[in-house]
Amino acid sequence: MKIQLKQIEEVAIVISAYVDNVAVAKMDLSAGTLLFHNNKTIELIDFVQQGQRFSLCDIEKGESVRQYGYSFGQSKGIPAGKLVTNSNIINKLPKVELNGYKEPPEFQLKNEYSRKTFLGYKRKGRFVGTRNYYLIIPLSMCASETASQVASFFENDNSFKQKYTNIDGIISIPHTEGCGCGSGMQINRLISVLKGYALHPNVGACLIIDLGCEQTNMESISKHFKSLHKPINWLTIQECGGTDIAIKQAQKIIMGQLNKINEVEREDVSIENLVIGTECGASDSFSGITANPIIGNAIDRIIAGGGSAILSEIPEMVGTFEMLLPRFRTMNIALKFKKILDWYIDLAKRLNVSMTNNLVAKNIEGGLVNSFIKSLGAVMKGGSSVIEDVIDYASPLTKRGLSIMQGPGNDLESVTGMVASGATIICFSTGKGTITGNAICPVIKIASNATTFEKLSKDMDFDVSRLCHEKCSIEDLGLELFNKIITVASGEKTWSEKWKQRQFQVWTAGKLSL
Repeated sequence: MKIQLKQIEEVAIVISAYVDNVAVAKMDLSAGTLLFHNNKTIELIDFVQQGQRFSLCDIEKGESVRQYGYSFGQSKGIPAGKLVTNSNIINKLPKVELNGYKEPPEFQLKNEYSRKTFLGYKRKGRFVGTRNYYLIIPLSMCASETASQVASFFENDNSFKQKYTNIDGIISIPHTEGCGCGSGMQINRLISVLKGYALHPNVGACLIIDLGCEQTNMESISKHFKSLHKPINWLTIQECGGTDIAIKQAQKIIMGQLNKINEVEREDVSIENLVIGTECGASDSFSGITANPIIGNAIDRIIAGGGSAILSEIPEMVGTFEMLLPRFRTMNIALKFKKILDWYIDLAKRLNVSMTNNLVAKNIEGGLVNSFIKSLGAVMKGGSSVIEDVIDYASPLTKRGLSIMQGPGNDLESVTGMVASGATIICFSTGKGTITGNAICPVIKIASNATTFEKLSKDMDFDVSRLCHEKCSIEDLGLELFNKIITVASGEKTWSEKWKQRQFQVWTAGKLSL
């Protein structure tokens, strides 16, 4: 039977038409399928499953295999129309030359975005929140269950929700840290995260609970929580006389603060007050082609309006130095980024762990042949603007615009760190589907493909699969997501909020989270 010749755009995605030598199948393609591309006919040698890559030309042995215009491996010799797998490429990248670096031009705001506003909660210290929470912070694992029980009391009280309409909830952030460990970096990191949450503009007031004898007890760390420009109360379980009394005292303290927190109302404020954290989890081939570039487009608009964004997940940036180098504000910032990349690679070597473990079975099933192609797609969610700074995990932002945060690929630990650094909205792309949220920050779930959006219709907030199947562009969907960010920032609940997905997990110092 004669196979009809098809234009490649009908069935596959070619990102950089005259640079890339691979394409991604939009649908399952049979061996023998004839495709027309760049005035040439390609016959597929293999069956190509949706999301998998195939070669657009003969890729000679030793030649770079490229997508997004950048190498993600070295060919072992791949003929045109061949399925690209980890068996016919070598995980090796060209050396990045630094001598051609030039500082990017100064950033310019765009009036069409700088005039955009959202309804936010103004705080002292010129911060603006997208939510208004009362936060219960346990200082250790020993105080975490008590903190959760206090929060549950209010969570189950329907009259509370009816009376305090401007309060989004009374939330606790239980964790497993704070004692039984070394007194250095691990404790310091916990303090940074907890302080970031206490300071966070989505938090109107805090109750901090300790057991009394842990390393992170009130006496030892209270100095870190001074001058936070909001009501902070303290409670020590051992001093109260035990769990029952501590819970009752905590309830009384919180009740005394609620009227004041409820007085704060949303006001019209500039989007320069927004900080967008970006995350991807359970990725597939389409994550880097649909969801992440569309997040990046929306982020560029936020930054063009004077706002800020955070790109993290350092293990998912290995192999992207060449791509990102022209975007660093200075060479020093570029070298700082390289230093944290090298730190991860060195730690993995010392622990005899492969960085490729970042690529799980479902990623590979979804068409990601190695960690480098996953990384090239992952950084797309950072958009195209200048990278103004590189910060440590959970450290506060110091510059407007786009910053990279040292952090793991682990979704919960990464999001927790970005929120501690000041993110007030999270844009989270997913290919296979993930349901997690955050304790105090709304998370917008962006599905990279139609199957996941339909299958998890009450967990996914935004469908970008339309890029492949409808007459719309990254620009169109980027603007649509930009407007979605503004409505969520103004109070619209995301699915993870509706289902009370309130995850909080600290990246423990010394742990190689991929």
